[in-house]
Amino acid sequence: MPQSFKYAWRWLTGASAAAMLIASIPAAANAQNPQIITLCVGKTGKVVAVGLKNCSPHQIQLTWNIPGPAGDQGSQGDQGATGVKGEAGPVGTQGPIGDLGLPGLMGTKGATGTTGQQGPTGDPGPIGNTGPIGTQGPTGPPGDKGTNGNFGDQITTLTGGTMGDVIGPGASIQLTSSRTSAAALYMAPGNAASVDQPTVEVPTPGGEAFHLRVRISEDTDFTPGYQFIVCDENTCDITKLACTISGDADTCIDNLHELDFLPGDTISIKAYNSLATTPPTVDVSWSLDYAIQTTPDD
Repeated sequence: MPQSFKYAWRWLTGASAAAMLIASIPAAANAQNPQIITLCVGKTGKVVAVGLKNCSPHQIQLTWNIPGPAGDQGSQGDQGATGVKGEAGPVGTQGPIGDLGLPGLMGTKGATGTTGQQGPTGDPGPIGNTGPIGTQGPTGPPGDKGTNGNFGDQITTLTGGTMGDVIGPGASIQLTSSRTSAAALYMAPGNAASVDQPTVEVPTPGGEAFHLRVRISEDTDFTPGYQFIVCDENTCDITKLACTISGDADTCIDNLHELDFLPGDTISIKAYNSLATTPPTVDVSWSLDYAIQTTPDD
């Protein structure tokens, strides 16, 4: 070994010296080849340069590889003691909303809920169009025969008077102011008239008289004027079927009252001056409706 190498290695003998040397070498010990270390050592054994490509002539250059082959892995050391739990870090900012996930599986059917309260009645809808007329159904069987009903009234109209303005005056059959209630003129159906009631009254089959109508040939121009009463036999009740012509009227009507007759009862019309006045002489015509009660055959 040259003397220069001998002095140079004096400074590098021993494991500690080598470790110190290697630890003091910077990472860029040889920029041309990082796997090789180059040292320049002076005559006194002191390292004066590291990583030079060439040392000065009076210096000794030492060169060797840095890494050696990897040794065997050592045995695992004992586990260290558990460290103190660190403080919780601050809450991070909320991240962006993630993408919508896939639909999950359908869940099981839930239990039926309770019935809700009935809602308010809605407004009626518009009336629909009339539907087509259906076909006529078959004729049904005839019904049972009903019982015979009661027989109704047969209504007829009776008329009479003083025989007109020609025959009446010639036969002295007129209504004059001298005909008072005590000396009245009586008329019967068929233009019969007389001051003698039994000579003109006619029998009836029984029934009901109503709707009396009387007309005279001119107005009386007096009040109350002439009175007309329907008589049953010799009973002439002014509160039953009756009417009065007075003033400038020439007719009277009673639609409010009725007069019942038994079979065989006679009917006549009593006419007279209702007050001691002098109304004019008049001709009279009258009519009334008469309902005959019919009975079924035995």
